[in-house]
Amino acid sequence: MAGEVADPCERVYSVSARVGNFFAAGCMVSSTSVFRRLFLPIFVGLFAAGGPNAAVNSLSITKPSENAIVAKVPVIVVGFVGGFVRHDNAAHSPVQLAGRIREGYRADVHVEVYENRRREQAYQEILKLLDTNHDGKLSEEEKRNAQIIIYGMSWGGSETVALARELGEQKIPVLLTVQVDSVAKLGENDAVIPANVAEAANFYQAEGLLHGQTTIRTTEGASTRILGNFRVAYGEKTLKCENYPWYDRVFMKYHTEIECDPAVWKQVEALIRSKLPVAGTQRAEGGSATTSANAK
Repeated sequence: MAGEVADPCERVYSVSARVGNFFAAGCMVSSTSVFRRLFLPIFVGLFAAGGPNAAVNSLSITKPSENAIVAKVPVIVVGFVGGFVRHDNAAHSPVQLAGRIREGYRADVHVEVYENRRREQAYQEILKLLDTNHDGKLSEEEKRNAQIIIYGMSWGGSETVALARELGEQKIPVLLTVQVDSVAKLGENDAVIPANVAEAANFYQAEGLLHGQTTIRTTEGASTRILGNFRVAYGEKTLKCENYPWYDRVFMKYHTEIECDPAVWKQVEALIRSKLPVAGTQRAEGGSATTSANAK
């Protein structure tokens, strides 16, 4: 039903599970006390990088196909890093993901990563890319041709929704939003997905002092498809995250682990690639075709 997530229960998958598989659980109740959201921005500012399991359940992802639109404007992929992380800090998964996607495309896909405080810059760049006749304003046709994907980590997840909402005010559609352990900024609502978004997914963990938005939902009456609120259960397993600062690994252990977890980001990448033109048609100059299955 429009405006509702089909299954009220959370989906959970284990870090130790094979990539692409999710473990379903019936309405899990976390034993970890919920840290008051009032104090979340403080911890992000200081330290941000920038039930039992049941049967296996697979996240349904449409493979790139002839359904992927090839327009005059490129597919626009915008990523936001968390905390005070720089947009080009390759130690962080949102930056690494952008690099992998960029490798397979030249003209048909425009990929850019921004600091989460640079949302307006991202917005202006999108408007510029959509303005194919360079007249300084967007026609209805130029808006309809928009193919935009937005993803973000932590505060970047909050900016993902905020940017989609800003585009919606101009009646510009968004193909997909993906939030990873999204932490709402002051004055922002990262739980309600605006009606101009076709599909949205949310990955989060519920352990430790800092954890992200647990449930995203659609605007009332909207046709947005919520792909799922996917809880990552780490338990006693620990990811090393060696390239992250020690204070992130100590004070924001699980929030940092979901950012450096390759299993999570392979899922994010698969969702994004499902909206892109077939990568096999994109040939690097002097090189061979790159297939869409090459997720490093």
